Amino acid sequence: MIPVTGQNYTISVTKNNNHINQNTKELSILVSMYGLSFMIRNTHQKKFFEYSISHANPLVLKEKLLKIIDERPVLNDNYDQIKLIFHNRLNALIPQEFFKVDIAKEQLSQQIKLLPNDTVNYDFISSLDAYDVYVSYQDFNRLVATQTQNLIIKHSATDFFEKIASLKNQIQDLPVFEVFLNIFPGDFQIAIFKNEKLQAFNHFEYENTDEFLYYLFFMLETLEVKPQQSRLYFFGIDEQNELLDEVRLFNDKLMLVPGLNPSQIYNHF
Repeated sequence: MIPVTGQNYTISVTKNNNHINQNTKELSILVSMYGLSFMIRNTHQKKFFEYSISHANPLVLKEKLLKIIDERPVLNDNYDQIKLIFHNRLNALIPQEFFKVDIAKEQLSQQIKLLPNDTVNYDFISSLDAYDVYVSYQDFNRLVATQTQNLIIKHSATDFFEKIASLKNQIQDLPVFEVFLNIFPGDFQIAIFKNEKLQAFNHFEYENTDEFLYYLFFMLETLEVKPQQSRLYFFGIDEQNELLDEVRLFNDKLMLVPGLNPSQIYNHF
């Protein structure tokens, strides 16, 4: 769970700015099952703040966003770009050959339960040759869109697979099974590849280490993933995370993908 309502983080950014517009200002919003997280980025630093929300449905999120904007006037600024990331379990991967725009909602409803007023959005994932179809909160989107001419909307699963594709391009010695885990506070996404082809993707909620391990090993056993043939890649945590100690009892071939700070939701922006 997101720990503290309105919690702040600031991280300095040091890099070569010769090719960066010094006035560029970007806002990223993570709309999760637990609330809203914000990142404001300019050339020199990144600022983060988080708000926990119980029962985060579209109406509650919209009302909460309006209140947060009142509390944080900086959110009412105009931005060069706003990225809106939806992080929930209301999505499905559909191969490009079967995907049809005009029946996208119907296709999604075959895999998850939808409400009559739900609207859907979709992202193309080139590395999978598939679409990530998901529930999108249109009123929320329109409210955010008033602050920029460049609004990017995507699902966290899309972002996850884009990061996987980028990482795989940097690795030469690929095992038979590659297991990628995207760890959030309270839930995680898992993607399993065999011989570089996606075999399974799922998204689980967990409250403790035992629940995390149950879901992880359920997936590994279902696909008969053997330790000697596999490697596990973790996004969003570091060496100090207790999950790793338990996972190493099964497989010590682990790779941690660096984030900004261990076990914080803003690793996923």
